[in-house]
Amino acid sequence: MEELIFDLLEHKGISGDESGIARYCENRLKNFSDNVKIDFNNNVVAVLGDENADYTFLLDAHIDRIGFIVTEIDDSGFIKVDKVGGVDLRTILDAPVTVHAKEDLNGIVCCMPPHLSDGNEDKAVSIDKVWIDVGLPAEKVKKAVSLGDSVTVFSKPKELINNRIYSAGLDNMAGVCSLLKVAEKLSREKINSRVIILLSCQEETFATGAKTVPFNYEIDECICVDVSFASQPDINDQYSRIKLGEGPMLCVSPNLNKDILNKLKATANKLNQNCQFEICNGRTGTNVDHIVVNKSGIKTAVISIPEKNMHTQAEIIDMSDIDKTAELISEYILCGGVK
Repeated sequence: MEELIFDLLEHKGISGDESGIARYCENRLKNFSDNVKIDFNNNVVAVLGDENADYTFLLDAHIDRIGFIVTEIDDSGFIKVDKVGGVDLRTILDAPVTVHAKEDLNGIVCCMPPHLSDGNEDKAVSIDKVWIDVGLPAEKVKKAVSLGDSVTVFSKPKELINNRIYSAGLDNMAGVCSLLKVAEKLSREKINSRVIILLSCQEETFATGAKTVPFNYEIDECICVDVSFASQPDINDQYSRIKLGEGPMLCVSPNLNKDILNKLKATANKLNQNCQFEICNGRTGTNVDHIVVNKSGIKTAVISIPEKNMHTQAEIIDMSDIDKTAELISEYILCGGVK
């Protein structure tokens, strides 16, 4: 599984530019389903189980990540960008980046040396002050780079001790990895329902995949898999109790279906698996907020993989939480859901 998620993390598909990661996921899913396709928005859809069944599950995880978009190239060759998704600008100064132009270009986000600073730079930089230096003269930059090209923060995934890894993009390659493992598990079983796996585009910006793909199907239940916050210094209240390696997080919200939640709890107990809980008072901040109102409404649930340092280049997860999430979802579907 570590090899799988490291492969996923090699594909830098920010919102609106997911073609590379979409093709990779399509090829992986073809090992488990004869019905896999990519639509024009780069949503990847695979159908497993009985395609003629009268009960349909939708499993969703988004394949896009946060990043930047090129908005200007000045006369000195510096590249100005804007955010694509919720980039944490506190972490971006002097960060190495990759400009995905005609050819990938390595660059560095410009940073004021402390010797020249008047102290006003000692806080999160505003996006209008983020410039990228790729080390080329302006005429070469303008030939190589186009307005609208995407930019990602460079991060090579690394192992930590105790079954943990860190990297940019674990939001939401952790969720994608779990659903690829679900596909593998379910492909070996006889399923009496139809299971649609949606690896969706543009969650970090407009939730295009979540808003459009479900309209093509009559869906009875949906589970969205994403990441959410784990305990780290200075985090208080409910997230201070969320631990890496202690199992997936089940979301409790007025917008989510309580029957699915209770069945997920019972399935976890059957597996002797621990679950953690995230309490929301309405919106969950995931794709489920859009899927729940699809057509006349869909019964929904959210399962999250605990993560530290979200939306930075050093997100941390525990690999065992991905495996437990895949095991829980697979067993839930094999037990028939709440039909």
